[in-house]
This record gives sequence, C-alpha cells and structure tokens, in this order.
Amino acid sequence: MSNSYSSYSPSNHRGALLVIDMQEGFFTDQNEPVYRQKELIENINQLTDHFRNKYRPIIFIRHTEKPGEELVEGSEAWNVCHQLTQKDDDYFLDKRTPDSFYHTELTSILQENRIDTLYITGLQTEYCIDTTCRSAFAKNYHTILVHDAHSTYDNDFMKAEEIIRYHQKIIGRWFAALQSTAEIAAGR
Repeated sequence: MSNSYSSYSPSNHRGALLVIDMQEGFFTDQNEPVYRQKELIENINQLTDHFRNKYRPIIFIRHTEKPGEELVEGSEAWNVCHQLTQKDDDYFLDKRTPDSFYHTELTSILQENRIDTLYITGLQTEYCIDTTCRSAFAKNYHTILVHDAHSTYDNDFMKAEEIIRYHQKIIGRWFAALQSTAEIAAGR
C-alpha cells in the first residue's frame, strides 16, 4: 500500500520551511549531544538559504515553558540557536506542546502566505517532529520530512540513530514524504 506522496511534485505547490525547537537550550549539554549536530545545523542553514532565494517563508518555532523551567520566553536557552541563519523577515512563533499547530499562529501564517506544503526540520524526532508531521497530515498539508535535517538524543532505550530510523519508517509510510536537503535544494 502506498501513501499519497508517491506522485508528489513540488513544482505545483507553495512551500514553507518549519524549523522546530532549534534552540540554544538543546545544544548546551556536552554530555548529551544532539545526534549529528554539525550536519543538522549545516543542512538547516542550506535549506533556509534555499527558501529565502525562492521567497518562501521560514518559520522558526520555539518550545516555550513555564517560569522556573529552562525554556522560559526571553531566556538564553529559549533563543533560536545562534549558529542558524535568521533574518528579520522570518517568522518566529512559540508553542507549549509537541504540536506546532496547537494553540499557535501557525495555521494563520500558512493561510496568509497561501502555503500548502510544509518542509519539516529540527528537534526532537520522537516528540515535536513526529507530532507536527502527523498534525500537518491531518490538516491536509503536503508534508515533507527532511530526513537529514531533524535529530534527537540517545535515550535509555534506543540510540538516536535508531529513533530517527524508526520514526522515519512510520512517518514516511503514512504522514510525510521523505526528502534530503540536497533533493530539496535541487528542486526535486
């Protein structure tokens, strides 16, 4: 059984890049590094350059926590990672759950820009990436998970590489097409 993405062609669609939870606080613990951190940042920067050159929206989504927690609005940990290229005309929105749509302005931004295709990148694969892919699919967006531009950490049960592979198999089966940074940059 195939999903609805087998015949997808980006030339007929208007896309936006979602950069989820790429915040300073996720990159500070040297004892718990983001898997393939350098490649992740390089790939997202390549994608932001590509989307800017095509005059397509880039939406940075920040996880925001309650006072007393690490990712409090305005804190250093809450800011988008300084290694990512950001511009004044990019969108920045805050979320409080793993779903980038839930109680945020994301839908309004997408409607305002007539977006029908979402390219999803960022952290963490098994939380906000997975949830946002499923939510976008349920809202009838063409959803692309950029398979080399999302990541996570090792946990007590699985290595990050296994988590990513496992989620890509499920997401790619039903909820999103899987494309590489290079494929997207080449317009495929």
